[in-house]
Formats: sequence, structure tokens, C-alpha cells
Amino acid sequence: MIVFAYIDQKLGTRSHSSFLRHVDCKKLFLNPGRNAWYQTGIPGVASSYTGLLAFLRDVRSDFADHEILCLGHSMGGFPALGIGVTIGADRILASAPEYVLNMPGSLSVRHLKETPVECGDLTPVLSANAGSAITILVGRQNAFDMDVASQLGTFPQTDVVELETGHNTFPYLKDVGTLGATLEAFVEGRDIRQVVAGL
Repeated sequence: MIVFAYIDQKLGTRSHSSFLRHVDCKKLFLNPGRNAWYQTGIPGVASSYTGLLAFLRDVRSDFADHEILCLGHSMGGFPALGIGVTIGADRILASAPEYVLNMPGSLSVRHLKETPVECGDLTPVLSANAGSAITILVGRQNAFDMDVASQLGTFPQTDVVELETGHNTFPYLKDVGTLGATLEAFVEGRDIRQVVAGL
């Protein structure tokens, strides 16, 4: 599993690690240490989005006999989707993601003002998705996220699961005691809808 950190995570922080501790899979935690939507890569790994993609292609090749999973909340959802589909991840779980950066009303437009955007639109990648099963988690109380999720739901092999919350889908699941079970279901390839039903 490749885990992409969300915003405001100090370098060295492993997003969601406490909830993934007992999940039986290999884990690669990636944290850019900047709120740049992975456009500047990962310190010590790559200095650009393209470089990070090349690094993760190699990881995919090195683990060709494994299922590859990608997980990301908010900012982390962007590379989970874009890089995940490009390297042929088996399953992707993206929580409240953007797939076109710098849209009016987005989180990215607030943070990327001085960051060159190398890859800002995942439409071609997602439209060509032939092998990655994608689950999008979205909160009904965030109009921007709902609009994005509605658009994402039109892409191949993409399922949108709505929750009764806002942008904070993963923190919400944590608060109601269901984040761990949701992540376990994702890793095991079970239906996430059954885990979060009624939430």
C-alpha cells in the first residue's frame, strides 16, 4: 500500500499509520512536507511529480507479484488517483480528493499560488483507467467536494460513497470509530459501503 500524506503534515509523519498498524500488508508512507499537491515531489525521493511517478513505477515493477493499493485523503487523494491509475494500482481509495487543481473554491488554489504545477488535470489519466478499482469517499456537507465527486463518478471503474460530513471524511470516520475497519476493508478488497452504511 502506498499512503500519500494530506496537508500540514511535518516531514516524517506517517499519515494514518496508527490505523494501518495491524493491517497485513507492506506500506510505503510518502509525505512531501509541503502543501504542494505533490508537484514538488518528495524530499529524498524525487523533486517533481514526474520524478515521483517514475520512482513509483519502479516500486510497482519491484513488487510485480503483489497487489498495489493507493490511499490518500484530500491533498493525498490527488496522487493516489493520478499516480495510482498510471502505475496500474489494483485498488485506490481517495477521500475528498481534487482531480483538477486550482479550481475556484478548491483547497489547492489556496496553497499553490507560488508553486509551478506540473500535473494539474487528471482527466486524461482517469478517462483511460482500465484496471484500477477506485473508491471515492466524500462528505455531503461540502458542496465543492460533492461536485468533484459527482464528476469523478463518471470515470471508468469509479465508485462514489457519500458520508454525512464535510471535507473531513477520514477524521469523521476516525471520530465514529470506523476508520480502521474502512481501511481494513479496502486492503482486503471488501465492500467499503457495508462498513460505512448509515454514516
